[in-house]
Amino acid sequence: MSSPRFCSECGKPLEADHRFCTNCGATTSVEADARTTLTSDQTVLGRDQAQSSQPKVPVPVDNSGATASTIITPNVNTPGAAANAPGFTPVLPYTPQSSSESPGVSGASYSTVPTSGDQFYAQATDADVIPPPPPPDSFISMPQEAPPSPYYAPPPQVKGTVPAYAQAPKRSRGCLVASIVLLLVLALGVVGGFYLIRHNNATGSSQNGNSSSGQQSTQSGSSNTPNTNGVTPTSITTPGSNGNTPNTGGPATVPLNLKFTYSSVDITLVSVQQANSFPDDTSAPQGGIRVATLESNSTTNDVRFSYSDIIRLVMPDGSIIAPSNAKYYVGPAAGVSQDNWIDFPVTSQNIDLSRLILRYGSATENQMDIPLAPNADLSKYQPRTVTPNSTFQYAGVNWTLVSATESLSANGQQASTGMVYVTVTLKAVNSSANNFSAYPGDYMRLQSGDSKSPPSDFTFPTSVASQSNGSGTVTFAIPQGGSSFTLLMLAQQSSPPINATSMTFQIL
Repeated sequence: MSSPRFCSECGKPLEADHRFCTNCGATTSVEADARTTLTSDQTVLGRDQAQSSQPKVPVPVDNSGATASTIITPNVNTPGAAANAPGFTPVLPYTPQSSSESPGVSGASYSTVPTSGDQFYAQATDADVIPPPPPPDSFISMPQEAPPSPYYAPPPQVKGTVPAYAQAPKRSRGCLVASIVLLLVLALGVVGGFYLIRHNNATGSSQNGNSSSGQQSTQSGSSNTPNTNGVTPTSITTPGSNGNTPNTGGPATVPLNLKFTYSSVDITLVSVQQANSFPDDTSAPQGGIRVATLESNSTTNDVRFSYSDIIRLVMPDGSIIAPSNAKYYVGPAAGVSQDNWIDFPVTSQNIDLSRLILRYGSATENQMDIPLAPNADLSKYQPRTVTPNSTFQYAGVNWTLVSATESLSANGQQASTGMVYVTVTLKAVNSSANNFSAYPGDYMRLQSGDSKSPPSDFTFPTSVASQSNGSGTVTFAIPQGGSSFTLLMLAQQSSPPINATSMTFQIL
């Protein structure tokens, strides 16, 4: 039966065929697993090493003349031992006197088993063994560290603690401190960048529109901002008392709500804005000026004018810019309303939008210059109507001049340069026994100053039967600038003849 082996670290018995101590986890000798066989000459040969002789200590002879051949295994630290026994790995089995006794201390019983090389076992002799005297101090093995091992041997552990190799690695406090410092630096950088952006925006907005006349003002009590182009502006400006148009990071937008009529189409300028780009206009990658409009054609005439021909943007320096794009390129058809936008390629920054002018009308038409400023005065472009309700007789029929309207457009047409339209509304009551039949262009004229103009259009019927009524409008194109007008009813050669008559009215 083989003698048990003990751990060189904690002194506990080692399990067979185990490379590590089950108590403390220390690594046993590499050769610990080598099995041995008993030779006939009481010499144990290691599996991987040849038999080697070791120095022996003579033992006294007892009375029977038998000599006890007892060999004391030198300690590995004994001077000369390592040199005399290369590759020698000493192991000193012992029998502890108590469970708390440590190997190599006083009271331990040393084995008298001969050891050579990796030999750990030997046969007993037939002679009685006389206990040997205590070995010299130089041969007594004191507790020491385990011999070097090619495998990593963790340091001894206190009973009840987790071995070092099984413990989780400790994290460096330096890395934690460095991470916290880095996070603080990043946070300060973000805050500083945000402050710089806000500061730059505030500086830029203070420079926007410094020469404004102070007409930009948000209408009191109105919180609705028209959005007729399907794009929600990122910011709506609220101009200050000095007329500045601050830019808070998004498109500079000014609500307008300006209404007028062009070519019989009712137009509302909803807003004007400047931006570096417009998401729904790829033809203007550099951005520019956008005017949003609402257009309504309530007439029975299709007004298919082209915006590229009739709209221009007049800059503060007097330069004129044609539109680059529009949501709808032509005006609305009869009975159609549509929201629209027109873009102009303007690259100059920080423009005072209130000083811009939107010009409607071609070079041959009576043009309208619309200031792009809230509450702009557009009275001179609005139609003017009077209601004289004056009566007169012509061709045996009772006539009434119900109303007269002066405007820059009529029946889907814009007045020519220097001209205006005057539209009169007439009512005829035929109480005679004869029917009245005549073409308005044959017997009607409108005089303003020295100019006499025939009808350009009419809705008045060409015949009013006996004992019936008729009503309608007659439109005249007349030179602009007059305020007093005379409706002339011309004499007709008929049987009986029709005498001329007239009716004067004023449009102030």
